[in-house]
Formats: sequence, structure tokens, C-alpha cells
Amino acid sequence: MPDTSPVILIVGAGSNIGHHVARAFAAKGYKVALAARRIKEADNNADQINIPSDLSDPSSVVNVFSKVKSLLGVPSVVIYNGEVCYQELCRIFTKFLKLAQ
Repeated sequence: MPDTSPVILIVGAGSNIGHHVARAFAAKGYKVALAARRIKEADNNADQINIPSDLSDPSSVVNVFSKVKSLLGVPSVVIYNGEVCYQELCRIFTKFLKLAQ
């Protein structure tokens, strides 16, 4: 069951900007979800989940949001740092954020 800590989801969380932003939010008490192509689930811990995902596949993005919601709760902050943003992905983000309200 998700707790009451705020949640940040960083989509396209590379080893530079994404991880630095994650650390900054974690220091403020956020639970962190990172989604990226080259990330390892084995590095998950109580305050951070890592979700390997191919952001060029819209169903992968949907799975990322579903996993974050079930494990940590609805993200209060979403950062899209991926290279790909097709119109379909933008519609998925918009739909999810509307459902989360």
C-alpha cells in the first residue's frame, strides 16, 4: 500500500540529470520512481523504484505509470526527460494526469 510521502516520476532518467534530480527530490522526502532503458530493477529500495522501459513504445509508458501508482501512489511530480515524445505518448500523459486528480 502506498504511503503518504509525495512521489516523483522521472521518465528518461539517465545517469546524469535524471539521477541528480532524483536525489534532490529524495532529500526533500519524496519517494522516487525512475524509468529508463538502461536502469536495473535490482537497485530498487524502499524509497526508490527503478523501472526498465522503452519509451518509444506507448504501452511501456502506460506500464510505467501503472507500476508507479500501484507501488508508490500517484506521482505529484512527473518529469519527462526522454528523447521520444510522440503525440500518442503526450495523450497518455495527459489522460493519466487527469485520472489522477
